Amino acid sequence: AAGSATMATYDCDAPARSVVAVGDGDSTMFAAGTQTIRGGNAVHIVSHDRDRDVARCAAVLTHPDGEIWSMDARCSDGGSGGVRDVLATAFDGVDGTSRGGVAIWRLPPSLDPRGDPTRGDLARLGTVRSSDLSDVSDVSGATPRCVRWSAADPAVLAVVADSFLAIVRVDAEGGPDPKPSTRGALPAGSHVPSPSCVSFHPDETHVVAVAGFGPDVHVYDARAGLHAPSQTVQNAHALQVRGVDYDPGAAGTSLATCGDDGAIKTWDARRLTKPTGDSRLATNPDDDGHAHWAWCVAHNPEYPDRLLASCGGDGVVRLWRTDGGVPPAGVAASRGSSGFDGAGSDGSSRLCAAASFRGSHADTVYQTAWGRGDDPWTLASVSYDGRVVLDQVPRAEKYRILL
Repeated sequence: AAGSATMATYDCDAPARSVVAVGDGDSTMFAAGTQTIRGGNAVHIVSHDRDRDVARCAAVLTHPDGEIWSMDARCSDGGSGGVRDVLATAFDGVDGTSRGGVAIWRLPPSLDPRGDPTRGDLARLGTVRSSDLSDVSDVSGATPRCVRWSAADPAVLAVVADSFLAIVRVDAEGGPDPKPSTRGALPAGSHVPSPSCVSFHPDETHVVAVAGFGPDVHVYDARAGLHAPSQTVQNAHALQVRGVDYDPGAAGTSLATCGDDGAIKTWDARRLTKPTGDSRLATNPDDDGHAHWAWCVAHNPEYPDRLLASCGGDGVVRLWRTDGGVPPAGVAASRGSSGFDGAGSDGSSRLCAAASFRGSHADTVYQTAWGRGDDPWTLASVSYDGRVVLDQVPRAEKYRILL
């Protein structure tokens, strides 16, 4: 598949696992959180200078609560400060004796993507300790490892640890530390595999999909409690599932997954018996997924029915055509393939590889994030060595979508 030159890189100079888009859309900015056991962790705000095609440091904000395992950001009305991001971080205890928890922060109102970097502390809105998030007596596996805001209600946050799933309502203006509105124990042996292992239904604040049960994906409905799933995708992947993402434009009817088999798959949430798309059905072995564990899948926010991103332990970031698009040279699209090129024996269709970004990361790429607002073509990724890479959708692929 066609590739593209790297736009820009930025180094956090510390291990990192999580990257999210921030800002109001007028400028392309991302937040990356560091994960060093020695302390001194921070959230780095990285902006893209479009005129010079370089990544710049807009801010380095101290995170006093220890290692950042996962982050997510949402916009909120900051009053006289305009639109400001509220950031949730899942963290380990700083001294190694605490089981950690989830911290809620507000980013500074004056992040200038073109000025000198802002250096200071994150503004804390609240903290939820693991002991308040879990209703199980066994404290093992009780450290939060993944957080995700709901798109349907930006005050609702999902928190996942190896032993529990909790939904928390957060007051954007601060006040008392938030408390979970619903919580439940996950099945014995569950494992939170990545910072991208939970995704909210785009239109329902009570429905979440969770990857943490070996090869299975579970969907929970908080209205029925969080102790048992309402749906299960059994053997979604041959090995551990690491990433799950609802299509934000499909009213909850479509989601994507990735796992340790390196495959990227799409599913119809109304019929979870077999995938609607599978990268492993590609005729070219170089286009069939990742050569190592796939850690994250992320739909493009503006064109979610056309473009999907993934990243993995092979250090590669990939783009996939979820609508099939034009088949590679020498490969004819099968008749009646419903938008995908080729079909498997189980009725699933293969995802078409659109681009591969190689060579910029020298370590496992844990997460990817699309730009906000007027820049849906920029894709950020972060690897464990702390490198943030900003890639751009190749021009030919952009024109294919727009024209």
